[in-house]
Amino acid sequence: MQNGDDHDWLRQGGTSSADVAKSYDDWAVTYNETLAEWDYRAPGDAARLLRTTAPSDAVILDAGCGTGLTGAALRAAGFRGPIDGLDLSPASLEEAEKQGVYRDLRQANFQSLPLALAGNSYDALICVGVLTYVPDSAGILAEFARLVRPGGTVLATQRDDLFTERRFGETLASLASSGLIANLTITEPQPYLPANPDFGDAIKVIHATMSVV
Repeated sequence: MQNGDDHDWLRQGGTSSADVAKSYDDWAVTYNETLAEWDYRAPGDAARLLRTTAPSDAVILDAGCGTGLTGAALRAAGFRGPIDGLDLSPASLEEAEKQGVYRDLRQANFQSLPLALAGNSYDALICVGVLTYVPDSAGILAEFARLVRPGGTVLATQRDDLFTERRFGETLASLASSGLIANLTITEPQPYLPANPDFGDAIKVIHATMSVV
């Protein structure tokens, strides 16, 4: 994975944890500014969507919190309960701390399961822009469900190209058939990084919302 001002590695969507961590560590200080220039909409869209199913006082895990854009979006959407964050990149976690919205921030690798968190710990879990880098969709979604209390909500996003390539919809349907999740809702592709020339209208994002059984 190459790093640089053009961030052309983003479209490639590599899954090496070491490479992903290094790239985001190197980018952390300027990440929020760059994403604003690219009109990154997914955190706000996801937070508002979660607000339709989770109460304002929900205890939320921001899985793959990065520099804290989703945490800030959750507060803007009206969530006032505790928010914890996990991320692979230590430098990004340092930036997330500056948002002032998180109760707890920890480093975590979503390719090394189970995560070091107790089950049934959260009312909701949100994962935005992260599963690009996690090839085991079934494993991480099942782990997310483990962390959320029965009746709680998991909201996860996936790029529309990878949604098809990795058969993400089939994985979600299988988890529903197994009785792990219910009330599955999958959006149409939404704008992701519309002002980024590598994404634009070519790569959009899909939001999947589900209840934990």
